[in-house]
Amino acid sequence: MYLLAPAVLRIKPGDMPARVRARFGAELRRAGLFAQLCLLGAQACLDAARGDGPFGVLWASGLGAQHATHAALDDSLRRGEPVMPFTFIATQPHLAGALLAQRSHPVTRTAHLHLAADDWPWLLRLAQGWLADCERVLVGWVEESTVEGVPYRSDWCMLQNKRVPGSARCEETQAGSSSIAATAEEWIARVAAWRAAGKAPLVLRGAAEAWRFTAVE
Repeated sequence: MYLLAPAVLRIKPGDMPARVRARFGAELRRAGLFAQLCLLGAQACLDAARGDGPFGVLWASGLGAQHATHAALDDSLRRGEPVMPFTFIATQPHLAGALLAQRSHPVTRTAHLHLAADDWPWLLRLAQGWLADCERVLVGWVEESTVEGVPYRSDWCMLQNKRVPGSARCEETQAGSSSIAATAEEWIARVAAWRAAGKAPLVLRGAAEAWRFTAVE
């Protein structure tokens, strides 16, 4: 399996409207904040990866669509209405996949996962399974920020079976002394920094697993 086009976005909360308008030419009125974050990062990765053919979209977060959930609950409580049904809250993180498909991308399947900080290898293993049916899998980690001064995160990469120049081979390996602990929020950023530096193979570990990334020229 090969990884290419790691895209790392850090966006200040106040900059979101301008970033969305600059990238998509208008506000995405029907997309909540979480979906907009997903679209910005995913599109940056797609722009860098290029290529043709259908792809799956697999992304994760620790907390999901926080702002949409809080806004819906607060609005219901102020009006004295019943609390918003769980189905609304559960569907919010999944809107990004539908919106990508609506933008004429050949999306074949989508999934959003809630993962703990060290469970990011689940994304690689699941994407590897998808590659039996999909030509490519777009993988991301998206997280809103509720802390002042901390930017939103939207990190994405493309995984595929085809080897291309500039990609990195990724494979499960043993966690040795040279492996580096990484969290779900940072593993794509670590891969991006490593690719830019052009160093020897990178081994990242999360939970009880480790994955090796080797540059392809």
